[in-house]
Amino acid sequence: MPRPPKKTPRPTARRRAPPPKKPGGNAHVVKHEAGMTLARFVVMEAGGALSGREAKRLLEEGRCHINGRLETFGSRVLEAGDVVELALPARPARRRQAFDRARVVYEDDDLLVYDKPPGLMVVQADGKKGAHLSALVQEVVPTAEPVHRIDADTSGLVIFAKNPTVRAALEEAFKAHAVDKRYLALVRGQPRAEGTHKSFFVKVGGGTGIERWRSGSGAGAKEAITRWRVVDKVGYWGALVEVRPETGRHHQIRIHMAELGHPLLGDTRYGDRKDPVAVTRHMLHAERITFTHPTTGKKIELVCRLPDDFKAAIESLRRS
Repeated sequence: MPRPPKKTPRPTARRRAPPPKKPGGNAHVVKHEAGMTLARFVVMEAGGALSGREAKRLLEEGRCHINGRLETFGSRVLEAGDVVELALPARPARRRQAFDRARVVYEDDDLLVYDKPPGLMVVQADGKKGAHLSALVQEVVPTAEPVHRIDADTSGLVIFAKNPTVRAALEEAFKAHAVDKRYLALVRGQPRAEGTHKSFFVKVGGGTGIERWRSGSGAGAKEAITRWRVVDKVGYWGALVEVRPETGRHHQIRIHMAELGHPLLGDTRYGDRKDPVAVTRHMLHAERITFTHPTTGKKIELVCRLPDDFKAAIESLRRS
């Protein structure tokens, strides 16, 4: 009996390589700077506002691309024609930071909700000096106290209570997970359309205004649950994701997105510093919050718009 003919194996489809990254609008083509080290170039571009050590630290944080590739070594010698992209931190304004009435999203006799800009702490943290949002708000409403906190580099909505009774009621609502918080995150890569990530966090340090957590187990471990859905794919390299933390662990969103393999752009603590575009902070924005007013019993839903640097990062990703 003749043997059946052997089946010819189907060729394996090759994964399409990502397109080369295009330089953004802040690209600088090296000309007379040829022969200069990258660290010295960064100091020069910062107008002398950075020391050589600070310039090297910025490079290690992943804030520079040369010819479309991440470069972290300050000793790199520039050559004529190199295309350098830098994301330098904004220079602090000479005038003292002040309360901005235009950033008040909601206010009544009991509450004030403020759209916090990035780079501003909510409360004074151990070992850190400088302006913080609580002090600015208390200059206008001396009795105001924050009900919750977000990271200094995270922008968006922060609730202040104007009296202890309202503060206690809202803090209890947060503990009972009765407050719906929605964030927008700009992440590297493109996660699946939606999902839930669960893990247990253990506290590894902390102090006034700051806590440090990581995934782990053992005594004191607390469950952390994060839900997400992709809002938009941003070019080849990234995605805009709506994130809903069902628990309120410190750095929860940043840790969970990194564990999923899609770290926040600009996250130098939990990311691997290989961002496709350079940004000056982690791209996280507290966009929406919904809660029951502790005095009136009415449902309050508040939304604030994306800050300019977040929108610029999105556009940079679309061009890359």
